[in-house]
Amino acid sequence: MARLAIISDIHGNRVAFEEVLRDIDRRDIDAVLCLGDIVGYGPEPSECVQMVRSSCRLAIRGNHEDGVLAGELSKGWNPAARAGIAYARRVLSAADKQFLTDLPASFSVAGLLLAVHDSPIPSEHGMNYLRTVKDAADAFFWLGESICLVGHTHVPACFTTTARGATRPHLEDISVVTPAPGMDDGSLQTSAVESVILPRDGRAIINPGSVGQPRDRDPRASYAILDLDRSVAEFQRVAYDVEEAMRRTIAAGLPGILGERLAIGA
Repeated sequence: MARLAIISDIHGNRVAFEEVLRDIDRRDIDAVLCLGDIVGYGPEPSECVQMVRSSCRLAIRGNHEDGVLAGELSKGWNPAARAGIAYARRVLSAADKQFLTDLPASFSVAGLLLAVHDSPIPSEHGMNYLRTVKDAADAFFWLGESICLVGHTHVPACFTTTARGATRPHLEDISVVTPAPGMDDGSLQTSAVESVILPRDGRAIINPGSVGQPRDRDPRASYAILDLDRSVAEFQRVAYDVEEAMRRTIAAGLPGILGERLAIGA
């Protein structure tokens, strides 16, 4: 598998997911990998589950899947998130829920690549946020593989270090870029890059951003392509009909904010 399309955080947004899959189909891709949160927030979780089943070589279970399968996990979430979980629980079929139940929490490929939803740092809640250089340093301590794929933050980013093995690198030994021009909170190095050269003798943590609910002030769907032969991560943005996704969200009876935030990528 030389070129892998990495998707994450679809969140029931079928309109965005369809456009991303069309974009992937136009590229030379060997396999599609999904990092979880197929459901939650959006109005078409069942349709998105079916699309993952048919299009993805490998997929993992995110915290929103866990919230659907074990309702007590979402009790402390904000009201809009809880509403999305309750809606998904109502509309998903028994077969959909079984598929989610059977998804692993992580997967690895040939000892080279580890995929998790939030972070390689173990947790019972699956809600670690890998946003900053310090977060990355902590995560690298748990990473023995060369590459780790993560989602959860809905913000595309790539952290790299030349430090090898499961060690915690010094903060100054970590490089980070994000192709998210709207991020200005100082936690990431804002950059217009569309691709990142990965260290062949080091390690990298790659977040492809969110297909269905970006939070980097860019409303376009986000995903990444990992070219293993060239050791390059390519970030992609795909425009889709946000107004239609908003209309479907409201028609499903979901909180208005879940549609409104799509328009501003927040």
